[in-house]
Amino acid sequence: MSLTMSRIDVSEEEALFRSYPYALYFVQSPSAVSHAYESGYQSPLPSETTFNPNNTSHQEANRLALFRYSSSHGSNNSFLHIHKKNKSCDETLEYNVDQNCQEINRNVVEDDDDEIFWRLVLSIMIALIVFYIAAKPPKPRVSIKMTGISPFGLGEGVDTSGVTTKMLTCNCSMDLIIDNKSKLFGLHIHNPALKMFFGKLPFAMSRGAELYAGSDGSTLFKLTVGTRNKAMYSAGRNMEDLLKSGKGLPLMIKLSFTSNFNVVWGFIHQKYHHDAQCLLLLENTYDKKHRTQTFKSTCIISSFSH
Repeated sequence: MSLTMSRIDVSEEEALFRSYPYALYFVQSPSAVSHAYESGYQSPLPSETTFNPNNTSHQEANRLALFRYSSSHGSNNSFLHIHKKNKSCDETLEYNVDQNCQEINRNVVEDDDDEIFWRLVLSIMIALIVFYIAAKPPKPRVSIKMTGISPFGLGEGVDTSGVTTKMLTCNCSMDLIIDNKSKLFGLHIHNPALKMFFGKLPFAMSRGAELYAGSDGSTLFKLTVGTRNKAMYSAGRNMEDLLKSGKGLPLMIKLSFTSNFNVVWGFIHQKYHHDAQCLLLLENTYDKKHRTQTFKSTCIISSFSH
């Protein structure tokens, strides 16, 4: 704590004292006396002292009394100021602590809410996985069978540029059988694609619609592929020669499609890819009973999950 005391010029003090012909009395502050006694200081003056203005020792005593009085009042004022300042600091500290506590409480509540949310999500995921394992549908059994070929017609024609060539018209049909063993889920079949080849030459193609095989049973779908007035050029003459030779005309039909089970309301998908090939040996005769060109066929199919 620092004390500030106004310095008074000695000559001004002497003039002040000499201006009064009578003795001056100074009453010392009790707080100053108490402070002085506590610090071990022995006052050279009694509490009430008569001063002679012309006496140097009295002047010195007067100045000492003034100093103690000023110091005492200055100390009290400083103490009051510091007390108020400390009180203000205490109030500010208390407010800041309260604000920090409220912020901490808000953070704790938010953390609790987040923890509850993620626990709920984790519980739902675990429940879905357990349900999927318990109700996982078995792999579907897929098979195909050639059912007929419309009259395989090769005739003379002219292409769009005016060139004379062999023109082909034909249509092949097959059955796609899906055996779904799942008791809960149906199988979704996506756009079966069919292509027909003579050797490495594709000459007919088609793409089917979206299909659906119900649960716990077999479902049959009709698929077709064909062409009409297709210019075959040299391949057309080779086809015609093989048919007339009696050895038969070899053709290939390829089928490709994907399927999937939508498990747990579509959140989990179990997907499969299916590829099939049917080798046909077409004869130059017509079966009126079955309304088809006479043929022999062998089909193979492979399915795998992905």
